[in-house]
Amino acid sequence: MGRGQPGIRPRAAPKARLRTVGYARSPVRPRPSQTRSPASVCSGCLGKTALLDLPGASGVLLIPHLSFSNVSRSGAPSLPGAGAPGHLAEGAVRPRWASGRLTQALKASAPHRTLRFGVNSAKVVGRRGLDQFSQRNLILAKPRLSQRNRKQPRSRLPRDCGPLVLMVGLLLRTCELRAAGALQPNILLIMADDLGIGDLGCYGNSTLRTPHIDRLAEEGVRLTQHLAAAPLCTPSRAAFLTGRHSFRSGMDASDGYRALQWNGGSGGLPENETTFARILQQQGYATGLIGKWHQGVNCESRVDHCHHPLNHGFDYFYGMPFTLVNDCHPDRPPEVDAATRAKLWRYTQMLALGMLTVAASKACGLISVSWKAVTGAAGLVFLFFASWYASFGFVRRWNCILMRNHDVTEQPMVLERTASLMLKEAVSYIERNKHGPFLLFVSLLHVHIPLVTTKEFLGESQHGLYGDNVEEMDWLVGEILNAVEENGLKNTTFTYFTSDHGGHLEARDEHSQLGGWNGIYRGGKGMGGWEGGIRVPGIFRWPGVLPAGRVIHEPTSLMDVFPTVVQLAGGQVPQDRVIDGRSLVPLLQGAAEHSEHEFLFHYCGKHLHAARWHDKDSGRLWKVHYMTPRFHPEGAGACYGQGVCPCSGEGVTQHNPPLLFELSRDPSEARPLTPGSEPLYHAVVARVGQAVEEHRETLSPVPPQFSLSNILWKPWLQPCCGIFPFCSCTQDEDHRET
Repeated sequence: MGRGQPGIRPRAAPKARLRTVGYARSPVRPRPSQTRSPASVCSGCLGKTALLDLPGASGVLLIPHLSFSNVSRSGAPSLPGAGAPGHLAEGAVRPRWASGRLTQALKASAPHRTLRFGVNSAKVVGRRGLDQFSQRNLILAKPRLSQRNRKQPRSRLPRDCGPLVLMVGLLLRTCELRAAGALQPNILLIMADDLGIGDLGCYGNSTLRTPHIDRLAEEGVRLTQHLAAAPLCTPSRAAFLTGRHSFRSGMDASDGYRALQWNGGSGGLPENETTFARILQQQGYATGLIGKWHQGVNCESRVDHCHHPLNHGFDYFYGMPFTLVNDCHPDRPPEVDAATRAKLWRYTQMLALGMLTVAASKACGLISVSWKAVTGAAGLVFLFFASWYASFGFVRRWNCILMRNHDVTEQPMVLERTASLMLKEAVSYIERNKHGPFLLFVSLLHVHIPLVTTKEFLGESQHGLYGDNVEEMDWLVGEILNAVEENGLKNTTFTYFTSDHGGHLEARDEHSQLGGWNGIYRGGKGMGGWEGGIRVPGIFRWPGVLPAGRVIHEPTSLMDVFPTVVQLAGGQVPQDRVIDGRSLVPLLQGAAEHSEHEFLFHYCGKHLHAARWHDKDSGRLWKVHYMTPRFHPEGAGACYGQGVCPCSGEGVTQHNPPLLFELSRDPSEARPLTPGSEPLYHAVVARVGQAVEEHRETLSPVPPQFSLSNILWKPWLQPCCGIFPFCSCTQDEDHRET
């Protein structure tokens, strides 16, 4: 069809047809797996320009620069997947027109409360040729007149407003079809590591500078009661990726281990678990992960990659298959299984001392033992030493590596430039996939110890090395957001920022605190019940769809992100397993007043430490503690000298009757309630206990991924660049390995 002739020929019983032209970003190039029905292709009408072929050959109506504020009667914006109502209530959808005449015509022609419309067909066409039209006026583009209308005078608006009303309603109705998945939003998920909720300006910190994350909160929705499913990295991230508590996949504490310890171990996220990346991949998304994984790599051989991100729905991976630890820095004290390592050193020293004593006694003739026996015993001592030192003596080489997809690119990694490499990869991924739709999960290494910070940020904060690292993290987030905006994707990208759990209180040295601040909340990383260990930032932004500056105080979970992004992408959550997360779409859009979570259960490893009840009838929020860690020293609020607080055994206090707090009045959990101070004490404890029993009925045994056999380092599973055990390579700035 010619550039200046977008009209249609008259037919018998003509129907209105809608064509959309242009978009805020470059035209979408669907993947082969992406099917787009004609009726759903305009389901992303936000920010579009529309052409409508009017029936009766009255011409093609061009509505340039059209935008919507989709709100329900209650003022809630309409989000994808929230369900299309099938009709438009008068005043329920308010278009902002460049010309007010359509609004006046609509009001004049709509005496009833609702108007119902159907969708006939739609077709996406190119954007070229639109610049000739005014961006401020409503015009008719070169109409072709039918025989019936040929002798009638031409006018800018039809004399009969009926077709016009139909046209407007049709256009508005098609915008309700975003749930059909034709124009899915890009999805950008950013997760910090060990960040305390009190470290951000938008959550009350006035001494650390986090302007980019604060701006994200100002432009979006901020959750104040966003909760991690576990207080440590590996189980929390497993729950985040799958929408299920980590114990349902075996990714919880066993034999004292609460997180994966080695790249060369055989434990990890099972292959039969479904991540949101896998579902979005099936929906036609490009799926990328930049940064930390910490969900395992291999099962039986060095190349099977059974736990690898590419086996869990991601098309592209660049980052650490493990996590940052002190061992990655040559000048920091060891962290990986430090207690076991100390015991092995002591045992080795004792055995070596014993062998020296035997050898000296033999040399002095004090004992009658053959030198052959002495030599054999010495060999056994050496084998014992070598068996554990082969792993613990080379933690930096085995664990501190970078991979691109299945290939190791740096071994060991050069910490000083890791942040810049990650940023380049994230920006490059956005640019490569700007035609979308894409899912990008940026799993930051900041602000986990050893707090590697570039010289530009060193000494710039008021809170030492940790504060410097937080401010550098904020800058990294800002650069990623800038890449989204510079590629014209801001209005079509659903952005989320959070942390995997609370700040690490025990991380400190003789000079300063190296862990985060959890604000008014008690406890920290490793504590499954106290708020400081599990309450994390939760910020969502989607301009034009989510209301800017909104604050929600309802209890929500990191597991809720799974069903939320699946719904936005037009997918379906698995029906063959328990999904603990609940979609946040109704809550974010304002269609729901309360979170779908009436109860939330807070675990420390395999042990239930606390449970939360949101009584929606009264609005009161209760929390029951069954176990709490014993702080060291007593009253310190943390377990200094132990890494993190334990989950069971002598390191916890069991409460019978349980502790009860009302978080709606006491969010810092400073004033436990008693039967004497709270008349509802017994009723609340009984109701929560009933919910706990119902929850336990949903549990079933699964193979433990953190068993000793899975945790142990195995040389044949170790990712290696080169010939094992001489694994070594370095990546230059042009991503070439040397």
